[in-house]
Amino acid sequence: MSTLKIIHTPNNTLKIEKQSYLGTLGMGYLLKSLRNSDLFTVETHSDHLKTQRGERGTTLYFNDKKIYLDLWEYFNPTHSMDVYEANFDLIIKLQHAPISIEEYEKKCRRKNVLQRISAEEREKFYNKIIPWTFFPSTDLMKFMEAENCPNGPVSSLPEQHLAFFSGKNWKGRHSWCDMLEKQEGVYIVRHDGNNSQQKRMKRGVYHMDTNTYLNNMRSSKYGLVLSGRGSLLTQAKNRREIDYMIMKKPLLVNYDPYYYDRLIEGVHYIRLQSDTNIADLEDKYDLNQMVENAYEWYKNNASPIGVARSFLNIMHSEFKSDIPIHYEI
Repeated sequence: MSTLKIIHTPNNTLKIEKQSYLGTLGMGYLLKSLRNSDLFTVETHSDHLKTQRGERGTTLYFNDKKIYLDLWEYFNPTHSMDVYEANFDLIIKLQHAPISIEEYEKKCRRKNVLQRISAEEREKFYNKIIPWTFFPSTDLMKFMEAENCPNGPVSSLPEQHLAFFSGKNWKGRHSWCDMLEKQEGVYIVRHDGNNSQQKRMKRGVYHMDTNTYLNNMRSSKYGLVLSGRGSLLTQAKNRREIDYMIMKKPLLVNYDPYYYDRLIEGVHYIRLQSDTNIADLEDKYDLNQMVENAYEWYKNNASPIGVARSFLNIMHSEFKSDIPIHYEI
């Protein structure tokens, strides 16, 4: 496997919040990746923004720029007066949705969000918000460490399923699961959440242990990902995208994942439609090339060094700086 080697590292200072809420999914992974990359001179600060769902966000300083990083799947904490008044230079919201300013205005009115400021001020604020990357699941990271492949890829098992999905039976997934369950070779596990024990269980399947879950993923032909929970102002990406990239499974998703480094339909993933016959897809796509494209995207954006590299690229792009970046693959 090729590795990413940093040939030239500019003298950039990155200040990370001392009391970041590392229990928030993904925050520990992303901040650790930045801290351990050797791309930055890392310092700490104590400038925590107190706001609703503020534990889902954290403040970063890159040189003289003030940046907010928000990992929550709903509109808070980003779309709030507290964040607006903090006057960030850039806001990175992992679940940021690509909508027009007209749609943003409608949805802000519907949710009574940022109504104390003018439409012009809301547009200026909205233009500060960008997506970034995502992160692998804790279960897969532990497995990778145990298998001595901490950065991937993860090997497949003999194929048992055309596709596999295990998750909570949210309303937005009902019709998709109904359609998929009718297809031969597709294994769907969902729960109805009717009792408190099931509601508390990971992946909604209290009877499926971690090894069984990962083995079902590794023994599937396609990496099936169904949209999770989102809101009017956010997407519903989830960690399965990254997990399946690491496993080198062709991504089959029922939405268009929105990242700063864009994933391209037909190049990195297959868009699942309501009439998709999964058994026919192999004749329509170069699956081997697709998994290599997606794995390369993972290395450049969601692997530990890729997280740091993509962050630095964003700083270079958004602030039009003369930061030199030189890498060797």
